[in-house]
Amino acid sequence: MGGKSTLKKKKKTEILHSRKIMFIFAASFRNMYMNSKNGFWHRVFDLYYDGFRSMELGKTLWAIIIIKLIVIFVVLKLFFFPNYLKQNADGDEAGFVANELVERATE
Repeated sequence: MGGKSTLKKKKKTEILHSRKIMFIFAASFRNMYMNSKNGFWHRVFDLYYDGFRSMELGKTLWAIIIIKLIVIFVVLKLFFFPNYLKQNADGDEAGFVANELVERATE
């Protein structure tokens, strides 16, 4: 009986020790990569921030890209893709969609 209890105590201490090591690793990982000025995410942000800050031609190209995206997603959506569901459903969107699905399935 004495052998089993010491074995359980030994396993319990090993589990506690491994949990302690995992906690220390997680805490050091968080401090190293998230919070400090030399952390991973801070360095990634600095890389892009410094790159965009020192651009000359690139800023103009990014402005053109952003203007194109606004035209594509906003202007085209407003003028060429009307809200079909809102115009035809009369407040009961779920019922309208169900009716359309049933009608198209039976055609």
